Amino acid sequence: MKLEDMSMKDLLVLHNKIADKQAGPKSFATRGKLVTRIEAIAADKNIDLASFGRPQQHEAAIPSTQPQTKAIENPDAQPETVQAMRGKGIGALARQILMDPAGYPHRLIAAMVNAQLDGAQATDKSVRWYANDMRKKGIEVPPRQKAHPADMDAEQSAEAMKTVRVVERAAED
Repeated sequence: MKLEDMSMKDLLVLHNKIADKQAGPKSFATRGKLVTRIEAIAADKNIDLASFGRPQQHEAAIPSTQPQTKAIENPDAQPETVQAMRGKGIGALARQILMDPAGYPHRLIAAMVNAQLDGAQATDKSVRWYANDMRKKGIEVPPRQKAHPADMDAEQSAEAMKTVRVVERAAED
């Protein structure tokens, strides 16, 4: 085993195995000083460094020839396929509205999500993230409207609101 080829961490572990007093990572200023100290300790204690510190060969575990016992199924147990919803459904609703061909602006979609879900705090940036995530996954998201409601007059705004469709809230079990 060549001490010069070992990492500083391995040298420190080796030092702590053979030395009487443990050393920390900042005990030695240079690698050379650590190597010199290990060689001096090995000479004092008559330790053969060539065989010391070799990685031990672990024996491979022999697979058991006996079959493992199977878990007993309980007929009264609930099926594992039924899982509770993870969140409030903000992402699912935002993605659904994003796919509407009307192409609502992100700010309007965020307002629609917040109005339909209690406690939702969707923003135009979060809706934009959902749209970008869908595009990354290869889903073609319809383009957004160019005119924003703030730029529209009352007539254009009323026309845009005619296309808004309220999505019914999913029934909770």
